[in-house]
Amino acid sequence: MKPAHLLALIRAEAKAIYGRGSAKLAVVVALLCGVGVLLVLQWLHGQSANIQANGNPINQMVEFSAPSAAGWALRARNFFVLPLVLILATAASFAGEIGDQTLREVLVRPVPRWAVLVAKTAVLASLAMLTLVVTLLPALGGGAALFGMDGSTGVVDVLLGYGASLLSDLGLIALALLASTFVRSVGGVVVAMMLVLMADMGARVVLKGMAWVGATWAEQVGHALPGNALACWEGWTGTWDPWAFVGMAVLLVVGFGGTWLRFRRMDVP
Repeated sequence: MKPAHLLALIRAEAKAIYGRGSAKLAVVVALLCGVGVLLVLQWLHGQSANIQANGNPINQMVEFSAPSAAGWALRARNFFVLPLVLILATAASFAGEIGDQTLREVLVRPVPRWAVLVAKTAVLASLAMLTLVVTLLPALGGGAALFGMDGSTGVVDVLLGYGASLLSDLGLIALALLASTFVRSVGGVVVAMMLVLMADMGARVVLKGMAWVGATWAEQVGHALPGNALACWEGWTGTWDPWAFVGMAVLLVVGFGGTWLRFRRMDVP
């Protein structure tokens, strides 16, 4: 396949994916996270003299700076809703196209299946990157205008967190694509993914509790769970966990590799 043909396929996928409501919703939610956090911090800053907690004014508990605003926006972006929308967008681009026979119409043409998978992955990755940029720009730019850049939170640390968050998004996309090869409906993929992630979260909570009471092996087992890899971006707030990135590498290989192995042989009705 020539590069020009692959680029044409990517453009066609971009038109399809960005034209769906799930992609538009992802961008809107990302923007609301950046702007919403900034507005909340601005309000708290104006009320810092009136709001206290345990006798301490709010400005001693919350840092008002552009990097801090960007960091809070990243936390808001990665809290449940936007990851769920990315899963929905991924499921719609694969399982949804199987259901409405759009994918079949693509595959009856002389297009290799690997190119279809690469095009979908590239566009979904661009959607994840776009949502990160849409969250970052208003939070960091508006925070610089309102509060300045000075603070204990480093801008480089925050940017590394956004970069690691892109890896986390790619991990979700890989898992959702793999699930789409088993569960050929959008709703089924979303439900299956949510059940897996909820089970993973519950297991990690139990393992943390066991580690707290002295089970030294529990912490190592928790590092091996997919949820620890998907939370690799959280390292920007403290210490980066190298095992999270090892787990992310394994997750990406299993997710994309498993999707390709199944997609190359599966019957697309």
